[in-house]
Amino acid sequence: MTRIKVLFLIITVFIVSCTTAKHEYDRKNPYPGIETLNFKKSHAYFLSNESSDKLVIVIEGSGWRSVLGVKNKNYWSEAGLAALLLQELRDTHNFLIPEKLKRQPGMMYNEDMEDRANYTADNLIEGYIDSINGHLAEHNYSNIILAGASEGACLLPLLYERMNKKEKVTAMVIDAFGGLSIYESYEILKDRPFITREWEEAFTDILTAFNPKNITFPDSYIDDYYGLTQKYFGSFVHIRPFDYYKNINVPILFLHGTHDFSIPVESTIYVQENLPDKPFEYKYFFNWDHQPRNAKDVIEYRKAIAGWILSQ
Repeated sequence: MTRIKVLFLIITVFIVSCTTAKHEYDRKNPYPGIETLNFKKSHAYFLSNESSDKLVIVIEGSGWRSVLGVKNKNYWSEAGLAALLLQELRDTHNFLIPEKLKRQPGMMYNEDMEDRANYTADNLIEGYIDSINGHLAEHNYSNIILAGASEGACLLPLLYERMNKKEKVTAMVIDAFGGLSIYESYEILKDRPFITREWEEAFTDILTAFNPKNITFPDSYIDDYYGLTQKYFGSFVHIRPFDYYKNINVPILFLHGTHDFSIPVESTIYVQENLPDKPFEYKYFFNWDHQPRNAKDVIEYRKAIAGWILSQ
């Protein structure tokens, strides 16, 4: 197996990518009225609703794109979770979308060496927290919802621990990650019957390279390593969100596809079974992979999240 064969393997590990259905978002303008906010070490995007004192903060999935997606001339070929939620919650909430590193809207960064070197969990957390705390220092909201997709869902409990005004956080949404680390997740997935041989070999390779018993981990950022970099994996592979959920007591909605072969559904089931007394809710999508399968699923997905948020 060559790494080219699984170029999209890890790109899809943490990213919520959408179908091309007309129901997703306006591909010419998925973020109407968006502003760029600049902070000390970061920048973020803000969609203001002057009639609301409620805020949704969205932490997007992985990949080499801007968190807003990919724009080709005047057409957005990809957009993120925020673009979907805006369709349901734009009239009731403000939105803050922290950007990754120094990325700019609609751009791709897979060949940017500075971005490749800096694309790590610690650097993402530092930038996200700078944007979140910087914005909250200047604005007062009655309640704040945190929503994370995949990579963003992995980092969300760590961000919650570090953010100011966390007492204003009334709920969280965790999509397609759960509580186990990537390492634990791949241990489950490598033996899964519906995984192809190429995927199985990829998981095994990553598990070998980043075995916690190793003295050192590979940390190159020059070449692609299953779609991302070794340095990226070294920073993410052992983050275990469950250890943070034990200390979180706000309502959380966990969503997961039962046939997710990027992060297994067992990762969310683990939280459900081991933290039964928490105010957490769980929604499982039968036969979904790491993302909605079609236009109908996209609508069900965004309405499920938005409906739950509105009920809080």
